Amino acid sequence: MLTVLHGESEFQRERQLAELRMSQDPEGLATVRFPRGTPISTIMAAARTPGFFLARRLVITECLVADHIRQQQLDPDLLHAVATLPPSCHIISLEPPLPPVVLDRLRATLGDTVTFLECSVPMGEKLIDWVTERARYYGVEIEPAAAEELLIAIDPTAFQRRREHAGSESDQQAGLDLARVDQELAKLATAVYPEKIIRVAVVRELVAADDAPLEWALIDALNRGDGTAIVRELERALETNAAPDVLLAQLANHFEALLAAQILPQLSPDAVAAATGFSARRIVQIRRILSTRSPMNAGAMLAALRTIDASVKRGILIDSEAALAVTLLTGAQRVRPVVRRSVR
Repeated sequence: MLTVLHGESEFQRERQLAELRMSQDPEGLATVRFPRGTPISTIMAAARTPGFFLARRLVITECLVADHIRQQQLDPDLLHAVATLPPSCHIISLEPPLPPVVLDRLRATLGDTVTFLECSVPMGEKLIDWVTERARYYGVEIEPAAAEELLIAIDPTAFQRRREHAGSESDQQAGLDLARVDQELAKLATAVYPEKIIRVAVVRELVAADDAPLEWALIDALNRGDGTAIVRELERALETNAAPDVLLAQLANHFEALLAAQILPQLSPDAVAAATGFSARRIVQIRRILSTRSPMNAGAMLAALRTIDASVKRGILIDSEAALAVTLLTGAQRVRPVVRRSVR
């Protein structure tokens, strides 16, 4: 039997693995775990060794499938090995996201003897549901607004991006740190005791936001109108993020939030959040940034970034990095000067 735990969330994979181990070999007497890179022959030798204490042998591997994919095809030796496993062995393999064609091949070859458990980061309302479920694990309830507040505090842009681009490849690469969310929930559950509910106020008080996202250094240079710094920070951001579309989405998200925060500055963050879909915490963070950019200029930057994104997706624009550089350098020229008043 083969069970494949696949997806971008390491936290989800390890959690599913812990549940399987507890149900099949809680004492760990018939379990062996191999690190990534272990030869197939070594793994199969252990798989075919009868359990000393229990009837079933549990073998845990890492990237057994992913490391044996060549041009979307599975290594025939691996297919033969897992197809001839004895009934007394159960292999559990922890895998990154796998191509659908590979999953289909395993299913066609192994039939009912293979099980797939997706271990991805939930999206949209399912992410709120996941936080609610984990809070109950710690014996408390969490308000939906508090759950969103917690997610935004940990990753200021991810939740909004997930609602807009759910399921995209770049979104999967930027998976939310569920382990951090789980740690914060445990801390909050302890903090609210003996009360049994986590509210927005306690999240705002106890959960510190992460450091500013990488693109904020680029935005700071843009707001200063510093062309040299813009080029430097753009190169650094692209080297770190690897994919231009990821940075493009982050920048567009920032200017969308900036525009929402600036249009009616007299409104409370909660009112802006209700009207725009951004979280109140995100609006507060944006308003804390000293920006020299007017709402009109922020809107122009957002429109330019969206034009680049649409052109790339339609195949009209090939070099998105060059277009992004030109747009940012042009946008730097639109920054209104900071007026400094002399004190006499």
